[in-house]
Amino acid sequence: MIFNTIQNKNRILGLNERNYEYIKKYNPREARDIADDKLLTKLTLTEAGIPTTRTLAVIKNQQQLSTFDFDTLPKSFVLKPANGSEGGGIEIIFNRDRFGNYVCSENRKLTEEQLRAHMSHIIEGRFSRHYTPDHVIIEERVQPHKKFRPYIYRGTPDIRVLIFRGIPIMAMIRWPTRESMGKGNLSMGAVGSGIDLSTGVTTHSMQEDARGQIHIVDFVHKSHVRYSGFKIPYWERILKYSMQAARASGLGFVAVDFLIDRKLGPLVVELGVRPGLRIQVTNQDGLKWRLEQVKYLPVKSDAHALRLGKDLFGGEVEEEIEAIAGKKLISLIQRVKLYHKKGVKNTFVKAKVDTGAGYASIDEKLARELGFGKAIKAFKELGLPERFDTREEALAAEEKLKETFLPSHDDIINTHVIKSGTGITVRIAVIVKCKIQGGYFDVEANIRDRSHLEYPMILGKRTLKHFL
Repeated sequence: MIFNTIQNKNRILGLNERNYEYIKKYNPREARDIADDKLLTKLTLTEAGIPTTRTLAVIKNQQQLSTFDFDTLPKSFVLKPANGSEGGGIEIIFNRDRFGNYVCSENRKLTEEQLRAHMSHIIEGRFSRHYTPDHVIIEERVQPHKKFRPYIYRGTPDIRVLIFRGIPIMAMIRWPTRESMGKGNLSMGAVGSGIDLSTGVTTHSMQEDARGQIHIVDFVHKSHVRYSGFKIPYWERILKYSMQAARASGLGFVAVDFLIDRKLGPLVVELGVRPGLRIQVTNQDGLKWRLEQVKYLPVKSDAHALRLGKDLFGGEVEEEIEAIAGKKLISLIQRVKLYHKKGVKNTFVKAKVDTGAGYASIDEKLARELGFGKAIKAFKELGLPERFDTREEALAAEEKLKETFLPSHDDIINTHVIKSGTGITVRIAVIVKCKIQGGYFDVEANIRDRSHLEYPMILGKRTLKHFL
């Protein structure tokens, strides 16, 4: 489904990669336990000063359920399992009729006995993640912010912000519809809209039908109200609470879900330790490339993390920068397509952007794969030292190479004297044809053994002059 709607497939994060590269590596067991238990989540967030939905009651066993007095509850409230998953077991009570029945979504009505039976199923663990005994949480129902009225059917929209290493990565809002019976569940037919991180304004919107097919939607059902262009209330506060919630829980990769109350503002309702991937469709962009951009960035503070998220992934900011500077933004870890010199076989690599390097550099093995094997062999046969004691010695060797060696080897267009942490070296340079950010470039790259390094290629200042 995701592949059918996002054009650049290489940007998409898949389920297995999400599980092993992000959930397993960045979410410790004790942090996952906090997110999986809604009561523990509430306690953790409250201690950190982060507002959550108000708890009216907690029912831990069948005995407590049998003696619970429903008359102590307001007319409107929400029932949910403490350890539920994917919205299972949640029941929203909107009112009570004159006969004492509880009015639920789609105007369904439950008697007190039926409601007790549902709560009994929650306690038995029917909706818990591992089908183990559970608790019933009864919460105050959030009253939707007045700005949401033209966009929703009965329920309350929820906002999700995805945080990685403390940095906001992507966000969306889920609008309850008739198809979803007033719930913000995308698999049930709720509409999802992407949110520009910089501005808090909605962008693309999608809806999944009963057959699991995804459709791009523009307007609210039977109206001229557009989903796009809506400014999320309290956006700065939502981003701030998202980062604080991730830190308080100890989760490095987490979805923070909010409801916005008309009086209380944004309230955290859940921490998603296994965030779904439909957020990529609502934003018409993949998570993979965004996560890779910030995987190794140092984060100094919440303010720094917020600035990074907005500047790197706020579409409007990026467009404004490109319009002013006339250059595209490039990430610190950049995917590059390399072309074989004879067009036989092309390959993709992850290159590290290095503003301290003058030239690009590629791994020796990679250079051989691109057709420069003969040039590498001829250079090695010269028997030059792998390291030079002084720069003067290296420059003298380079001058001799340019006089006697380069003229007889068309592939070698230059030599570079490089001083690095391993010493002073002389390297041969070749022209590598590349595709970077949709543009085609002839990059002068020196060749060295990079097998012990994480990235097979670096992009230096001479290549980066085309980018920001």
